[in-house]
Amino acid sequence: MVEKNIKIAIPTTTSDGLNAPVTRRFGRCPFFVIVSIKNGEIDEVDVIENSASKAMGGAGPMAVQLIVGEGATAVAGADYGPNAIGALNQGGVSSYGYPKDPITAKALIELYLNDKLPLVTTQTSAGHVGTGGGQGMGRGQGRGQGRGQGRGQSRNNF
Repeated sequence: MVEKNIKIAIPTTTSDGLNAPVTRRFGRCPFFVIVSIKNGEIDEVDVIENSASKAMGGAGPMAVQLIVGEGATAVAGADYGPNAIGALNQGGVSSYGYPKDPITAKALIELYLNDKLPLVTTQTSAGHVGTGGGQGMGRGQGRGQGRGQGRGQSRNNF
């Protein structure tokens, strides 16, 4: 049975409130739509930017801190890596899964209210590392053989 008085964080790709498309990416989603539900009805909707989305590492736990700081006690509509699910469980935040098809935040809330979202207690995706911004500091030893033939004509006769 679902909680009828709750604050739920939903990871989304835009800041369009209840019309925002839900994304499976929890820690690296661009936005969270925070929905307050009272007596089984949507009471208040806020949108916050996910400052953890650009973190070099640990985005899942940082996103958990962000939504808990907003008063959310549940998150719905994402896949959760091992660090994120650990932080959610430790923080007492209930985690709900993602339906098969793309969905808006409002439709996801309706599924939640109708008890149609699965409760998630273990990771649902592999962990992700960083944002892919490595600088590739290769360790080559510079041992090329330098066999250029140098037979071109120079036009500058100094």
